[in-house]
Parts: sequence; structure tokens; C-alpha cells
Amino acid sequence: MPGTAITESLIKRFVKGKPDAFRVIFDHFHARVLAYCTKITHSSADAEEVTQQVFIRLWEKRHLVDSSRPLEHYLYKITRNCAFSYLKQQASRAQQLNTTEFPQAASMAVADDEISLAECRQLTDALVESLPEKRQVIYKMHFEEGYSPAEIANLLGLSLSTVKSQLAKATQTVKGFLLNYRSASIISLLHFIDF
Repeated sequence: MPGTAITESLIKRFVKGKPDAFRVIFDHFHARVLAYCTKITHSSADAEEVTQQVFIRLWEKRHLVDSSRPLEHYLYKITRNCAFSYLKQQASRAQQLNTTEFPQAASMAVADDEISLAECRQLTDALVESLPEKRQVIYKMHFEEGYSPAEIANLLGLSLSTVKSQLAKATQTVKGFLLNYRSASIISLLHFIDF
């Protein structure tokens, strides 16, 4: 049930593999995970499929959950990873369909795309590292650790408007960089650069 508190003891029971604890977690987070997946995939059917994958992965990787930390952050990372993998698979399937007409050109495009994606990730990491210190910390807390702007403001003792402003500036910088690449896979990364 969404109103049920997710306590440390409940998470410990989940980590031990108790199905009833998993059911409480599922009921509590399902709507939020589905909404986030819908935002990323822009498709309710795709979002449903990704949401199922998220909870399957959460169950399979429960031994990695730290019961002393908020479960939301770990679940946010799993959701983001599952959604990105799903989008990548969809792009790959679309490319495979194109190979029937132009097999040689399609295989070259896939290879170029994979190189571009790897290069883009490295360059984006370097770009984030070059951001002003406060902006970099806020960006990483939000996109890598899954904290909401309100949580970041509270943890860093900043106003919510300051956090949102810093996130907007960092996001604009990273999106501007990614838009310079023409790869479909890289453009799909833009779905994740949003708060």
C-alpha cells in the first residue's frame, strides 16, 4: 500500500527474501516507478514492461540493498538503468529491421553508434567534472544518487530555488553537449537529463 512506511526492519526482511516484505515495497513504489518509466519511454505499454523488469531486478539484486539507506535511491538507479537498457534494445531492434534492406550500411551505422556512445559517456563524465563544484555536487546527487531537489536542498542547507537553478544550468550544459552528437542512442540519453 502506498501509505505504508518503508522501515529499516521491512527492508531487512526484504533482503532476507521475505515475499510479504517485497509485496509491501512493490505496492508502495509501483505507481512512482511506472510514472518515471512513462516519462522516460513516452509509452504506457513500454513503461509497464520496464516497470516489471525493475521489480524483477530489485528482487534478484536484493542482497545488494543497504537497509540503512533509503530504498528510493537504489530503486531510482535500477529504474534508470532498466529504462536505458530497454531504450537501447528498442533502438537495436529498429536497426536490425533496417539491416534487411541495407545490411552493410546498417552494420557500419551500429558500430559507429557504439563508438559514439562510449565516447559520449566519457566526454559527458569529463564535462560534469568540469562544472563548478557546487553545481557538480548537486548534479551528481540528483542524477547519480537519485536525490530529489528538495532532498538536496535539505542535505546541503540550500534553498530549493538555488538547487533547481543549479540543476537547470548543469542540465542545459550537458544537453547542449549531447545535442552536438547525431547518434540515436546518444539522443536517447536526453530522456534521462531531466528533473
